[in-house]
Amino acid sequence: MAADLCCPAGCAGAFSSACPISSSKVDEPLSHETVRGGLYLAGRYALGVVVSLGNMLVMTWWIGPHAYGIFVTAISIVALLAAVARSGIDTYLVRREAAPDEVVYGTAATVLLAISLALAMLAVAGTPVLIHWYGNREFAGPYFILLLTIPVAALTGVPMAKLERVLDFRRVAAIELSGQSLGLVVSGLLAWFRMGVWAPVAGQIAWQLFTLIATAISASMALRFRFDAGLAREMFSYGIGLTASLRVWQLRTLVNPLLVGRFAGLEAVAFVALAVRIAEALGTIRLAAGRMAIAALARLQSRREDFRKALQQALYLQVITLGPLLCGFALLGPMILPHLAGARWTPSLALYPFVAAGVLVNSVYNLQASALFVIGRQWLVLQSYSAHVALLAAATLFLLPRYGIAGYGWAELIACGCYFIIHRGLRSEIAISYRQLAACMAMSLPTLFLFPLSGLVRRILQ
Repeated sequence: MAADLCCPAGCAGAFSSACPISSSKVDEPLSHETVRGGLYLAGRYALGVVVSLGNMLVMTWWIGPHAYGIFVTAISIVALLAAVARSGIDTYLVRREAAPDEVVYGTAATVLLAISLALAMLAVAGTPVLIHWYGNREFAGPYFILLLTIPVAALTGVPMAKLERVLDFRRVAAIELSGQSLGLVVSGLLAWFRMGVWAPVAGQIAWQLFTLIATAISASMALRFRFDAGLAREMFSYGIGLTASLRVWQLRTLVNPLLVGRFAGLEAVAFVALAVRIAEALGTIRLAAGRMAIAALARLQSRREDFRKALQQALYLQVITLGPLLCGFALLGPMILPHLAGARWTPSLALYPFVAAGVLVNSVYNLQASALFVIGRQWLVLQSYSAHVALLAAATLFLLPRYGIAGYGWAELIACGCYFIIHRGLRSEIAISYRQLAACMAMSLPTLFLFPLSGLVRRILQ
């Protein structure tokens, strides 16, 4: 699929059999359970990369740039709305010091359902504005169907939080990967039968429905809708800052469909989406690290030195893992992609180094943002992400008419400057060393641009 509705795919056994982590096992900066949970998630995302890239190549080859551009346009908006619908309530359930009971989970489910239905109805009402903006209505049909997945994705956050509270990432990883694989099978079969844009739409729906059902079964949770006004206020008081930060960040995903689509057309949206999808698929280790960080660092927030060591270690491991993956495709992609997706997708290769560089730089700061969430400094993250999205949109508007889709790539790099706000905010609380990280970045970033620079030199010499 082009995007997981959650920022993002069951195993047997009940949630009650999952053992809570004893205090003696969380005294280390990175406990055994934390590392094991991280390995499960990293393995899930590694396999997910294979599934995601396979699905993406099938879609780009069988349905073509135009249909893929329509799907990306629709799913980008729906994914943002689905993420907003969670309102940080799932993270509240994970971070809450006292174990949630049935009333807490029931209140969370009621609030999430109400928010998701309201957002879906607002999205339907706002469709004429989007039709006017794009100048066509091709995306409208898939868009309306995909809106049905917003309540499904929102409610999935409740049983998923129950699993993540005890770091039961083995089940989480199995469920998410199984759902993603099911989506691949469904979309691939329908693409084979020439269903066009409806192939990935059906795959997305199958993915989200399976994830909700499997997560509820694994967590031994029957969703019961209850309501406690006091609990709802408590959830919102935590979730509003977290949600504002993360959803402002997710607004960056709309720059491609709204700005590139408006000024460069649907095929340009598809080219940008392919480059972004490849870079983010290879960079999904950031998602595993971010999810693990909030659950693990929350246990160390009163012990700042252990907190700092765990964060430093996680940052280094993330960068040294991600750098080679991104650079590997930068070196091999020009030889592989034309054979797998077709020569018509080569414009994506010129854009990939810029997007990959943005993903690599982001990997240095995404865990720092998670640390700020844990210590209650989410408003600093909101400032950084707001500035990032605003600068990305402004730079795209300025550069796109002058340099085509390469202008979007330059805008990605320019917007990275706004991460300084996260760096400055965390430094006031915890001192992070960048020495090892800088060495890794110094080796990786030039490698990403090796082929584009060599091509530029050849053109100059000719």
